[in-house]
Amino acid sequence: MRKILLALPVAALALGTVAYASDAKDVLEAREAYFKSLGKSMKAMMGVAKSFDAEAAKAEAANLEKILATDAGPLFAPGTSSTDFPGETEAKASIWSNMDDFGAKGKAMHEAGAQVIAAANAGDAAAFGAALQKMGGTCKACHDDYREED
Repeated sequence: MRKILLALPVAALALGTVAYASDAKDVLEAREAYFKSLGKSMKAMMGVAKSFDAEAAKAEAANLEKILATDAGPLFAPGTSSTDFPGETEAKASIWSNMDDFGAKGKAMHEAGAQVIAAANAGDAAAFGAALQKMGGTCKACHDDYREED
């Protein structure tokens, strides 16, 4: 049941049913669902990395691949920052004034994610762990600059 619930937001985003929402609140909800899915995927992969299981790594990599296939651009529509919706989002307004840097950080995350997927599919435990650590670093780099503190 939990896997089904986790897959629902990813499926909705992958199909594009929510990503182009016209209402800002819908954009906030879609963005939150996307990042929650990504966070759950990272957590699951960290568990796999601790006691590497090649089949579990491949399964988690397939999930990550679906998440990363989502075009996250529409999830950052102007007017959806924490300044616009205090307490409803953690996305700092500086994202929109530094879109080139924000985009570069997103690209770095996708590149690291591709390394995670490749290592999982190769069944290489050491490469999987290293790539996962690198991907986590890209997440942290973006959070440090563009996410409000909890």
